[in-house]
Amino acid sequence: MGQSYNLNANCTVATIAKIKLVQAPAHGSVDFVKENIFPNYRDGIRDKCNSRKSLGVSEYYTSKSGYFGRDMYKVRVSYGEGTIKDVTVNINVIKN
Repeated sequence: MGQSYNLNANCTVATIAKIKLVQAPAHGSVDFVKENIFPNYRDGIRDKCNSRKSLGVSEYYTSKSGYFGRDMYKVRVSYGEGTIKDVTVNINVIKN
């Protein structure tokens, strides 16, 4: 559902995000996994880092069995250098 990363200008990892679930989804669960991901910078300084994987945190949502419809959750992301972001993730679970 989302990814968090914080790289230096030379594409090395600056910090690993700490993610806290502020509001859990009503119809599923969320897992946070440290893994190598492709960043998506658009700042001109670090956009060169987008072509290679770096360590970050991915968010994976899993709906309850048989559920389809809308769900949401809220997270607080802290990068350890003063930046904190509150994010609301809206989900539309479709029936397979």
